[in-house]
Amino acid sequence: VAHSQNSMEFPVNINTTQITTAYGHRALPKLKEELQSEDLQTRQKALMALCDLMHDPECIYKAMSIGCMENLKVLLKDSNSMVRIKTTEVLFITASHSVG
Repeated sequence: VAHSQNSMEFPVNINTTQITTAYGHRALPKLKEELQSEDLQTRQKALMALCDLMHDPECIYKAMSIGCMENLKVLLKDSNSMVRIKTTEVLFITASHSVG
């Protein structure tokens, strides 16, 4: 009998130092698109990049204004545990700022 086991480790094939994102005014809209992707790795990479960006209150404000929070609510129900963990981290960072 095969058993399913969720790992709490980062996926081995994702190098977080090589995440490609758009910069400047296009960064958050691009990440919002990637959060809706069907590809698991794309969603994971977008969440990792979003975690880094959300330490800036200006980015939090922009993310809220373009609708990223709606995407994050959907990702809380994702089948992948790492996506749910990183989504929770983004929401925690957002809630810890006065803008959030």
